[in-house]
Amino acid sequence: MRSSIKSAVVVVVLTSFNIGGASCVPAREAALEPVKIGVLASSSGALASFGTELQKAVRLAQEQVNAAGGVFDGRPLELVVVDTGSDPATAASLATDLIDEDVTAFVGPETSGQADAVLDVAIAAEIPLVSCCATSTDLAARNSAESGFFFRTAPSDVLQGKALAFIAKNGIDDVDTGLAFPACPQVAFFARPDSYGQGFQSEFVNNYEGQSVGADIADVIATGSFPNEDPNQGEVDDAAAAFVTAITASADPSEELCIVFVTFGFEGARLVGQLEPALITSALSYHYLTGDGAQEAAFLQELQTNAPRSLQAKLVGTVPFHALSPAFDQFSTAFFARHGASPSSYCAQAFDSMFITALAVSKARSTIGKDVRNALFAVSGRSGGVRFDGGNFFGEIAARLLEGDDVDYIGPSGDLTFDAVGDVQGDYVLWQVADVGGSLEFQDKVPLLVSTFNPL
Repeated sequence: MRSSIKSAVVVVVLTSFNIGGASCVPAREAALEPVKIGVLASSSGALASFGTELQKAVRLAQEQVNAAGGVFDGRPLELVVVDTGSDPATAASLATDLIDEDVTAFVGPETSGQADAVLDVAIAAEIPLVSCCATSTDLAARNSAESGFFFRTAPSDVLQGKALAFIAKNGIDDVDTGLAFPACPQVAFFARPDSYGQGFQSEFVNNYEGQSVGADIADVIATGSFPNEDPNQGEVDDAAAAFVTAITASADPSEELCIVFVTFGFEGARLVGQLEPALITSALSYHYLTGDGAQEAAFLQELQTNAPRSLQAKLVGTVPFHALSPAFDQFSTAFFARHGASPSSYCAQAFDSMFITALAVSKARSTIGKDVRNALFAVSGRSGGVRFDGGNFFGEIAARLLEGDDVDYIGPSGDLTFDAVGDVQGDYVLWQVADVGGSLEFQDKVPLLVSTFNPL
């Protein structure tokens, strides 16, 4: 996940520092109408803590844009933020309401299920949806080459599925951090019953099953899932019991076992919390491997109260990483100064979702959705252009756009060149849960570069 990705746009707290670069604001006598961007994010529901953090990053981007003079003809950027409650049907309904508010683009929501529902609305209205965090492989498949309406600033599960398969096949042994994870010739896979979980599982299996793990052949020996996309505690517990039965019936105790789960925070922690007491008394040698959906506050809260501490050393996860660059450091500093805490996972991607959308509006000199969609490719460097990879403010980049230039924007999350279906490449980082003074926290461990598990 973490890599020496190229430098990114410098982000500062603009109320405290001077803005570099040219202003793109023409002289005017009357205030111009704002450009409205619809922000779909959870302030309530299962992903409320995650959605709240992403909103902070999005607002930081908006503040930078407006402090630099706004978009193309000096219009301020206005965010119309709605609470999806982490629910796809609610997200789609609110997206329809946002169309009535004359939004130019959507940013968000957090999950693939919500994004899939919102994308129906976006396609019908012909306005782009730019997501920081929806990683399902199905979403890009809905785009026609060069003319779809879905974009994302995080890599899709095509890559994350390959990343987890690489770890399961090869293991990890990092001397610097002490992170050790064995190669596993057998896997039990538990996935949410939605496009995120099922797409992730498909990519993992395609890159794992039947391949060599030392002298053995990789095998998926058991699978499990929830009965629906929003399981309650009892349903999680029932699913865990059924999964344990499937594992113990099929696993070979003489071989290392990886238990891979693709879930969201609470449900994932509850799942492994129920698995652990049953498995720890078995003869199996096993570890847990998970993806980005688990890395949110509800995961830690459930582990803190209801899961045995013994599983922490057995559990490793992946999450898309940001650029290792001074630009991300400056973004992190600005985020802390603005919000009083460091940015969490996906905050850099959320910032970039809003920032690159604002650049596209300036490039298009238009608030028409199709124009902005076309400009998203142009400002991401798909056709080359003036490269901005650090030390640049919105005003500098916008000035080049107003001169008619294409630009290649590299954000704090890394290289954002959209391919024909709106996807980007990206790295991951391996994380673990650590007990620090009696409280659990996520700790980043080892970068996992895309070139390692997905060579060209």
